Amino acid sequence: ERLGVISFERRNGEIHAFVDGGPTDFEMEGNQLEFNVDYRNGGGRLLSRHFSGTINGDSMSGTLVDEELGTNGTWAAEPFGAQTTSPAAPVDISGIWSRISAGMEKVFLDYTDSAEAAVDDYTYLDDPGLRCVSPGLIRLSGWPYPMEILQNEQQVTILYESFHEVRRIYMDGRDILESWPNSAMGYSTGHWEGNTLVIETSLLKPSFVDQAGQPVSDRAAVVERIVLSEDGQNLRSMLTLHDPDNYNRPVIRFRQWRKTPERTMMEYDCDSYPFLRGLELEGKLGDFLERIRQLQ
Repeated sequence: ERLGVISFERRNGEIHAFVDGGPTDFEMEGNQLEFNVDYRNGGGRLLSRHFSGTINGDSMSGTLVDEELGTNGTWAAEPFGAQTTSPAAPVDISGIWSRISAGMEKVFLDYTDSAEAAVDDYTYLDDPGLRCVSPGLIRLSGWPYPMEILQNEQQVTILYESFHEVRRIYMDGRDILESWPNSAMGYSTGHWEGNTLVIETSLLKPSFVDQAGQPVSDRAAVVERIVLSEDGQNLRSMLTLHDPDNYNRPVIRFRQWRKTPERTMMEYDCDSYPFLRGLELEGKLGDFLERIRQLQ
């Protein structure tokens, strides 16, 4: 199961569609509609999912074809309104969780001019993960490695297996500490709206949304809404990136995890030597180091 948000905007008499904050080609005739959603597979290849269907009142449904899998599936959409605030009703989300879905992962987004230039200039050498540096909150939270959640009334702590990253989400009502230095995972505060954990994060270091090089600025803010399933076995997160320096509309990412108490958090062994040695043998190490200096 993959989750996503499609929104529509009428502009100059035409309807434009956006999936998870990114524009998509969209056609509609009567109550029939078609659109495509681009994504990258694990190997970085750019692919597409083709959606076709029917509008029935306030809902939509139809079939989809995944270019990579070459198979048909079904999809459905219902109105997605504004979130309502409910009295806090905390639930226990502690334990080890393994990712089961990363959402639609739309690649092409609604860039500002500066962001579009940054994407065009991006090369795989800019990926911090290649030199064993944390790729940042948005990318890391969608990676297929487990995470462990520790929870009490004052704080939720998330331990990520990848890069041994740690997030401390302060639940005691404190304001964001503006003097805190920017970091890969940022500074996070949280609260409960009903049984939904709402996390607000800022003070992020510049990073990327994914391996396509979409930039995240140091002025970006992230809001996550995490919900536990009724049976307590699945977590679902809707992550919204607000970064007007780079995007004309918020970027949305969905993640889903399954509780896996039988798993053990493993050592994340990352060694940048093979990558750097490969560049040296190819005669590219000097160019790589110069590019890193320019990006810093």
